[in-house]
Parts: sequence; C-alpha cells; structure tokens
Amino acid sequence: MEHSYINRSTLEKIEIIHHFTKLPVGLYSNNSLVQHFPEKSASIASLLHKSTDLLNLNYSPNQFLTCQYLSNDYYECFILFELDASNTIVIGPFLEEAMYDSKLSTLIKKHFLPIKLKNKLDDYFSKLHLVDTTSCFYINKLILSLFTPSDETSCETLASQSASPPENYFVTTYKNRLNMFQHPPYFLEQVIIRLIKSGTKANAVQILSEINSLNRAKLSDNPLRSLKNSLICSCTIFTRAAIKGGVTDDDAFNLSDAFICEIENTDSLAELDKLEYRMVETFIEKVNHVSTSKFSLVIRNAMTYIMNHLTEKLTLLDIANSVYVHPNYLSALFKKEVGITLFQYIIKRRIEESTYFLKYSNESIADIATFYQFCNQSYYIKMFNKYMNTSPHAYRQSNT
Repeated sequence: MEHSYINRSTLEKIEIIHHFTKLPVGLYSNNSLVQHFPEKSASIASLLHKSTDLLNLNYSPNQFLTCQYLSNDYYECFILFELDASNTIVIGPFLEEAMYDSKLSTLIKKHFLPIKLKNKLDDYFSKLHLVDTTSCFYINKLILSLFTPSDETSCETLASQSASPPENYFVTTYKNRLNMFQHPPYFLEQVIIRLIKSGTKANAVQILSEINSLNRAKLSDNPLRSLKNSLICSCTIFTRAAIKGGVTDDDAFNLSDAFICEIENTDSLAELDKLEYRMVETFIEKVNHVSTSKFSLVIRNAMTYIMNHLTEKLTLLDIANSVYVHPNYLSALFKKEVGITLFQYIIKRRIEESTYFLKYSNESIADIATFYQFCNQSYYIKMFNKYMNTSPHAYRQSNT
C-alpha cells in the first residue's frame, strides 16, 4: 500500500514553512494542487493564462525527501520536496535577485510577450520575495527537520514502504542529498562563485579540482546523463557568477547556451570532465575582459546601469548617483572616453535593442517607441534613421 503523507500533521507543517519563510507553499497530490498557503498566490503562469500544474517545473522525479532548487525560464525560483510518489511540496515562486529592467526586457523578448504587459510583469516581480543562498540553506534545513526520519532505522522503514525506487537507491539518495547541504561542497561552491566574480583563474581551478575529488550527486541512473546534468548545473552557477562579475546578461547567457549545447553533444566522460574546467576558465576570461576594457570603471558601471534600465526613464542625476560621481564630471568623462554624449549613447543603445522587436514581433512601431521611452513615434523614426541608416518599417520588411 502506498505511503501517504496528506494528513493534519502534514498540513500544519506546510503552514509552519509558509509562516517561517513568508513564501507561498503548495501541496500537490498526483500533480494537482490540494492545499496552498496563502489561499491565493500569483504566478507568471497565471498571469500569462497558462497551465499552472506541477509538470511545468523541470524537476527530477522520485528524489524523495530531497530539496530540489529549481528555476524556470521566467526567473521564478522554487524549492520542491517530494514526500512520496504521489505528494509534493512546492515553495515559491521567489527571486534570487531583484528583477532589473534589462532582465525584464530580455524576458519579454525571449518569450515574445506583448510589450504592453511590461507594467504588469514589473508589478508582479516587485512583489516577489528575494531569497539568497544562505536563506535557501536554512529553508532546506527546516524542511528536512520537519519531514525526514529522525534516525537510520526509520529512514530504511520508510524506504521499504515506497514502491517506486529500490531500497538501497532510496537510502543512498537520502543520505547523499541530505549531506550535500551540510558538508563542504556547498561552501566550496560559494568560494568558486566569488573567484569567478573576481576573475581569479588559478584558485578557481584549484577549488574546482577539490570539489571534483569528492563524489558527485547522483542525478540520473545513467552515469553519462548524471554527469551532463551536473555540468549543466555548474554552468548555471558559473553564468550567474560571471554576470555578478560585470559580464552583460546577453554575453553570459549566450556563452552558457553554447556550453550547454556542447555538453549535450559530448558523450565521453573524460571530455566532459575537461569541459567543466574550460567553462570555469572561459567565464573568468569574460570577467577579466570586462575589467580590462578601454573604459574606466566609472564609465563601465554607468554603461551597465544604462543597459539595466534601458526601457525606463533615465536622467543624468540618476546615472551619476549610481556610480557615485558628480553629474557634470560623469558627463565630461563620458564624452571624453566614449566619444559621444551620454544621452547620444542612451538613444543609440535603445535604437539597437529595439531592432529585436522589429525583427521578431508584430508590435506596432508606436508601441516600440513608447517601450523605449521615446517621446513620440516621429522622434523614434528620426533617431532610427540616424543610427541605422534606414526606417523602422524598412528594417522590419528586410529582416522578417
């Protein structure tokens, strides 16, 4: 008979998690929501009128009594915890970092969402809680303390009651997953993130070697698939570390996509091991390239701020405050180093990015102009002609 966790005690524990974390918590049975704290919770799926069932989360099934940290293509993050073959707890959505403007624009472009949805999305993300890695660590500890057996014997008894995985596999997975959140690899991961952010190659390779001297988590019954899954996880971590080190979102994610494709196309365990080191080195080189570019740190930081707020109203004072210099100094320095004025640069970047919507969407030129903060369609067309040597309409015709 299949073990079932749905009882009064389980619901009380789920409510404890909700009140402790201040995050939405749902209990799913056979992929259908049976209980949620709070009663109503927004999500990207509901906002876009898409299915909200559990299958939309790309998780590893049959990882019982194991916390899985997940994120989707919309930057929403979740912690998933399978109680048994039928019942699953999902905590979230939450964010690991604030949703800044360029990420929101990238999301709209990537998923071909209507430009007019931007304000609703902005409002939605502003209401999500931010949860850092330390908080995730303690949320995991709380869940495990509430739901996992207190000793080896009860763990083995529970394993024998579950019909899905073999007993030894269940017990081994339970031990390994539990240890993963308590033993050095978790903290070594934080070290390698800091080293990538700072562009320190030698020490990063050394730390990666130390991590790889330990047993990897088992992410699939197939050793090759398990290693590929592990490397994809590593690539995600390296990508976000590089972004925090100053690499632009587009550059970091494009590099990540290329590496993930290479991982999927490599069927040699030895070559995959080498690939992980190459990933670390390449992401660090990207960080170092940013730090040694021809522009001063003040100008690079100003450019980053502009790119992160390209579809918002930008003022000289706001940009100067973001890089901690006087507006007059920033204006003069920007013209000296870049060769054009600050606002010429902003307009140029807005025009360049707006070409994406002309190529890949049916949004009206008027809506695109408004999205990128142009005062009217006529001015947008004038600036587009100036920087692209053609009209928006002609550009769309020739690129679709």
